[in-house]
Amino acid sequence: MSEVLRKDIFRFSSDLPVQQGFYCLCKTKPENPQFYLPNLLVTATQLNSRLPAYFADSIVSQELFDSIEDGDIGIVNNGNMLRVILSRRANHNTVLVTERCNNSCMFCSQPPKAGNDDWLLNQSALAIASFSLNGVVGVSGGEPLLYGEDFLHFLDFIIENSPDTALHVLTNGRKFADVSFTQQMKERSDKIKITFGIPLYSSRASVHDYLVGSEGAFDETVRGLINAGNSGINIELRVIPTQANYTDLDDIVEFAGRVFSNINQISLMGLESIGWARKNWSSIFIEHDKYSEQILSAVDTAHRSGIPLTIFNYPLCHLPERAWGFATKSISDWKNYYPKECDECTQKSSCAGYFSSSKGRFHQPPRPII
Repeated sequence: MSEVLRKDIFRFSSDLPVQQGFYCLCKTKPENPQFYLPNLLVTATQLNSRLPAYFADSIVSQELFDSIEDGDIGIVNNGNMLRVILSRRANHNTVLVTERCNNSCMFCSQPPKAGNDDWLLNQSALAIASFSLNGVVGVSGGEPLLYGEDFLHFLDFIIENSPDTALHVLTNGRKFADVSFTQQMKERSDKIKITFGIPLYSSRASVHDYLVGSEGAFDETVRGLINAGNSGINIELRVIPTQANYTDLDDIVEFAGRVFSNINQISLMGLESIGWARKNWSSIFIEHDKYSEQILSAVDTAHRSGIPLTIFNYPLCHLPERAWGFATKSISDWKNYYPKECDECTQKSSCAGYFSSSKGRFHQPPRPII
């Protein structure tokens, strides 16, 4: 099977150990360095001269040098490894601001941890400001809104220092059950383009709470969706079909159309075989062919409700043909691949392909569309 479309982890060499942390990556002298983050010089060959003072350190990697643009953001984790987290060549950019969460979803791709990781929020704010993208950056966790007031300060920093950057925040929405917090968030959303991706996995509390592993989560999420929508906050409603809820897809869409406001999009998300999804795979995964009719019914209900519906993370050959027009190329390029069988497919250029994590026992073979 082929490699991912864009590599994000690289090895490098350096004269001395490079301190762990976030860096602004530079191939040349920064034209207008803001120094939100230390500047790290990336070269293809060893330096023969003294390192200029505006660089905190330098590393050597031909592969990394060829893969980045000036101003990309990377993290040196340990030893001689660097991960590029914000790239101008990427199809999606996302920062992780916490690994803590008040849900324990059966398919969580980033299983929660209990330790204090506030530094991630602070460093992510500096990274976004340094990257200064005139586009969208995702904000993920864990549950970002667990920060409460600190998350509002995070937004204030972005508004002041990177106002052209739009944000897409993945959250379980439970914090929006707090009316005061929702009002404060609305004030920020009037100053920056921001959308909140909030999942609702069923119109039944028992099913939603089962899938997210938290009793009472449905009630808080629904109240949060109502508060946020009524306040005019932009919402993308997310649904991941599983064995427990695939028969509910139509009901979820109808429920959203009747109960919530300001739902700008409903996103049907294919299950990713990573994190806790792997250990729970046999009890949550359902083959795509087995709920084709439910997908089409949800599409029709969304149309009647006047809410745009988009299908993410599904190879086209695993969807009914009538749903192809709603599917999008969605998988982040650093974890996206196409098996060799896809080379023969006439729809490859329009297809989302596969998660690289699906290789092996989680893989559903493609059926090239000729």
